[in-house]
Amino acid sequence: MTAASLALHSRRFTSLLATSTSVLSRIMSTHLERTNGNTREPEVENCTVSSITDISPTVKLLQLAPERPVTFKPGQWVDFFIPQTDMVGGYSLCSDPRSTNLELAVKYSTHPPAHWVHKTCKAGEKVQVRVGGDVFLEPDSRVKVVLLIAGGIGINPLLSMIRAGVDTETKYHLLYSAATVEELIFFDDLEKLTASHDNVTVEYFITKGTVKLDNLVKANRERISPEAVNKLVSDYKSRFDESDMRCFLCGPPPMIDFLSKEIKMKCEYEKWW
Repeated sequence: MTAASLALHSRRFTSLLATSTSVLSRIMSTHLERTNGNTREPEVENCTVSSITDISPTVKLLQLAPERPVTFKPGQWVDFFIPQTDMVGGYSLCSDPRSTNLELAVKYSTHPPAHWVHKTCKAGEKVQVRVGGDVFLEPDSRVKVVLLIAGGIGINPLLSMIRAGVDTETKYHLLYSAATVEELIFFDDLEKLTASHDNVTVEYFITKGTVKLDNLVKANRERISPEAVNKLVSDYKSRFDESDMRCFLCGPPPMIDFLSKEIKMKCEYEKWW
């Protein structure tokens, strides 16, 4: 092996090691550590689990009834405190801020709070939440176009934005990607919203498997690409001033890393899981 080849392999190994170290650091750090610099409400609120439902093979939907009204902005998340452990979860709210109940869609993992939701939690359990987060959309922001890009469970905060804004004059355009049809959580909710509100448009992207449902013939059999997003951006920029547009991105960190660098307008996101 030549000196040049050795140098190339060394650079590749160093790059791979740096990436692996960054990923490992993110996995091993806790939710509270990752969000230490974020804004939080001072109060921890007591809630009762009013229902828990399977909405995909890997996701459960929690309905929480707070003891007193909890206010939040669409796009925010909660610290999630469960019984019998000090480990704190962090989950984006998917509910309409005008609702008296809170909704959390939790994907299965071995992380103690998520594992508890999937394996132990039942209606009537007592939990606590604390609202936090700095990326959100005020329903009365008067922005004219909101472009939303969701990957998998990242639909949660973006759905909250849509639910809060359906009765406004703002246009909401969602690009929603999932591995399979079964993992397109909230599909029925989104279809109802698009059918009943002219200001909501949804495009679906399936990255694995086949699309078998007749009502998903409009789904794209590919990942969300920068080209697809930028085509929309160009179209909206031709009709609106960029100051009247917002773009929110929520999904797996690699997806955020890639798209946020390629989209030709400012993207707003938090990357803490």
